[in-house]
Amino acid sequence: MKINAYGKINLTLDVVGRREDGYHLLDTVMQTISVWDELEIQHSRQPGVHLQCNRESLPTDSKNTAFRAAKFFLEDRGLQNEGVYIFIKKHIPSRSGMGGGSADAAAVLRGLNEMYETKLSAEKLMELGVKVGADVPFCVIGGAARCTGTGAQVEPIAPMPECWLVVCKPPTGMSTPRAYALLDQYPLSSIQATPRMLEAMAVGSLKRIGRSLANRFDETLRMAPVRALKRAMTDAGALGAMMTGSGSSVYGIFETEQRAREAMEQMVGMGKIFLAKPCAGI
Repeated sequence: MKINAYGKINLTLDVVGRREDGYHLLDTVMQTISVWDELEIQHSRQPGVHLQCNRESLPTDSKNTAFRAAKFFLEDRGLQNEGVYIFIKKHIPSRSGMGGGSADAAAVLRGLNEMYETKLSAEKLMELGVKVGADVPFCVIGGAARCTGTGAQVEPIAPMPECWLVVCKPPTGMSTPRAYALLDQYPLSSIQATPRMLEAMAVGSLKRIGRSLANRFDETLRMAPVRALKRAMTDAGALGAMMTGSGSSVYGIFETEQRAREAMEQMVGMGKIFLAKPCAGI
């Protein structure tokens, strides 16, 4: 079977605390977008999980989120003797803040649930997803949601209004562990942006959403390519522009496709560029 794994953007990302075990507590609004990886999942005659990927730099063993998702699913359902083959055709950039690894894991969980006709609820798939990564539960259901705790507590909300998104991943990347290590040198979010974003989403005001974008990583890491992309997008007419996740992709919100495409033309040479739209959840 074939299934798409959709990426995400963070409309807000507040870091509100840190647990004794070192995990950070977040309050973030995430939105699924129409940039995706393509997965093919099949039965295999050989027991266990077998994974291949078109991006040679990515691991294909237990270091891969999709591999772990399949392993946890088979173990949970008592299917350890089954064999599964997964091929991932990557489009979502690595170290981009777009949740590609989490999206792949979530797609595997949904795909195996369908392939084995186990009829697990979304809530159960989200429970399995937590074992893989904090963003996986959100990616299981997609759409728009407020995510709290380590990011694994998901509360669906009304999605973004109709709009166009330009997403650009500059050559500079940032690993999540490195981003959090740098973040720890600064105080927690003093002014939390998520409540204001929830109000903007509730009334469906694209302009208010654009004015309410915020990301604590963006505020503290201050990467030069990110600042340049944000400036280019706002100069091109974006209602708002912000880095997503721990970086380093930047997205801009546009009211029309024409404005979005004009912005893309102005950013040629600044990185890998995507034209996208918000997506509804399952």
